[in-house]
Amino acid sequence: MSDSVKSCFDVFMRDSVNLDPERTTTARASRDWLVHKIENLADNGEIPPLYNGTNHLFFGSFARNTKIRPLDDIDIMIVFDAQGCTTDDVTKITRKTYPIYVNNPHAKLLPDYCDGNVLNSRKMIETIKRELGAIPSYSKADIHRNQEAVTLQLSSYEWNYDIVPCFYTTTGFFIIPDGKGSWKGTDPRIDLNRVTQANQRVNGALLPAIRLMKYWKKEHWRDEVSSYLFENLMIDWANSLYSFPMTYPQLVKSALDGLSSLIMRDYYDPKGFQGSINDLDLYDRRRLAIMASQDASEASTAIQYEQNYMTEAAINKWFKMFGNEFPRHGK
Repeated sequence: MSDSVKSCFDVFMRDSVNLDPERTTTARASRDWLVHKIENLADNGEIPPLYNGTNHLFFGSFARNTKIRPLDDIDIMIVFDAQGCTTDDVTKITRKTYPIYVNNPHAKLLPDYCDGNVLNSRKMIETIKRELGAIPSYSKADIHRNQEAVTLQLSSYEWNYDIVPCFYTTTGFFIIPDGKGSWKGTDPRIDLNRVTQANQRVNGALLPAIRLMKYWKKEHWRDEVSSYLFENLMIDWANSLYSFPMTYPQLVKSALDGLSSLIMRDYYDPKGFQGSINDLDLYDRRRLAIMASQDASEASTAIQYEQNYMTEAAINKWFKMFGNEFPRHGK
């Protein structure tokens, strides 16, 4: 029975926000099995050879442990061997494209995906889609809506995989499809290190905070703010604190105060490739900032109710803020 604010938040986090631990374990095993199948495809010459170093990277919110329910997608980058391919320049530059030139006449399969001698990322994705779609246990392979990945649908589990082909550069980052046939830069290791360091600084409290506030975003800001931008705003909020909030109510109040300010700013990709990732105009930024500020005020009222032993009134405030999945008093 949820008879305190703390117990309501505990139940909410366990049953509605955090991924189910058993499903998470199953998903990781399934993800590893898929990587093994992709390695087999490369070994059998169905797809180009994989990079001899790290041939895959797990990225996205599932890899960073910031994913909330439902577990609907898992992201994997598959690193291919460039086989002597070149590009114009592998300097990290904002919004730069990196055309890949296949100059090695002995390169395996890559010449098949070229326009002239320029590697077309769409053609490469089409081949990966075809080969992955033939693997038993997967019901369908399709091209992701952004044209940058192959989405592999499972027949036995509730999640899909977004599989992104990539190459590793001599300057230490990765190039992935840009959705238009060419290639762009990225490095998900930077995102993982950034959230890991911020989480360690607050003794592991940031990851559950991000997940809780992502649920708030789902209810209020919805898809107007990308999950990636939101995570970065939460990291900046946490890094700005002298001390991390000790309770869920204090955390929500503090985070909303921070978000109401942070959403107003341009926010530049920490990896250095995309420029500003806050593409909202000034009107929408102000509207979302007001929304967060108003809920921060509601959170303050809920905290006061709890301090005055008005537990049911406090829980009702949180119920209105987080929606129907938040436990009611005594239920």
